[in-house]
Amino acid sequence: MYAVVRTGGKQYRVTLGDNLEVEKLAGDVGDSIVLDDVLMVARDEGIQIGQPTVEGASVTARITGQHRGEKILVFRYRPKKRVRVRRGHRQFLTRLQILKISGDGYEYVKEEQKAAPEPVAEVEEPVVEAAEAAAAVAAITETDAVVEAATEEVADADESAIDAVKETVADAVEDVSDTVGDALEAVSDKASDAAEAVGDMAGDAVEAVSDVASDTLDAATDMASDAAEAVGDAASDALDAATDAAGDAVDAVAKNLKGLMGRGEKSGDVADADEDKKEEG
Repeated sequence: MYAVVRTGGKQYRVTLGDNLEVEKLAGDVGDSIVLDDVLMVARDEGIQIGQPTVEGASVTARITGQHRGEKILVFRYRPKKRVRVRRGHRQFLTRLQILKISGDGYEYVKEEQKAAPEPVAEVEEPVVEAAEAAAAVAAITETDAVVEAATEEVADADESAIDAVKETVADAVEDVSDTVGDALEAVSDKASDAAEAVGDMAGDAVEAVSDVASDTLDAATDMASDAAEAVGDAASDALDAATDAAGDAVDAVAKNLKGLMGRGEKSGDVADADEDKKEEG
């Protein structure tokens, strides 16, 4: 028989005695926890499928380890924004051993393996004495073994302490790296936003300057056109005045010529009349 449980957003198929790693769960090593989010239970009598969970069903497990998984790299990239962020991540995991699957009217428990006791046989006194001597020797040997074991435990403790310090330092370095990555990402985002704002302001300024220059050019063009039109009108008026003055001058000259011509004809007639009078006298 087996069951399907859900924890940490994932589904796991478990049977009695299975060892599995799940997303971090609260608890210490050796504690027992109950997983009550059971989606399905398959037994010899049949299969129970939850809607969404099987009512009354639960899975009991023992925590056998709390650790972190393998390190993975996470890379963030934003095109055309100069954002390149790489960071590491190690997921916290909990190692479980399945002990019991239970529900309404049934319970399946993992059987603990126990060593069968050995039968005790009767021995004679010489054998007992030999056994006591051997026990004494064994005690001495065991004492030496205990000393060696204690020494090894101290060495292991030192190594464990060193490993713990190394892991703590590695975690601290990783946390600092994550913090620096976040800070760099924030600075990059702010710089990108500032550059974009400056670009928008520059575009607005260029557009404003272009509008002012266009208005100034239009005004200058209008003024030049008005000036040219005024100059043309003044020149036309001056030409008309000069033409009229020239006509008046020509008329005056012609009139004077006519007067002079009239005087000449009159003086000729007077001379002829005098000659006639002389001839008659």
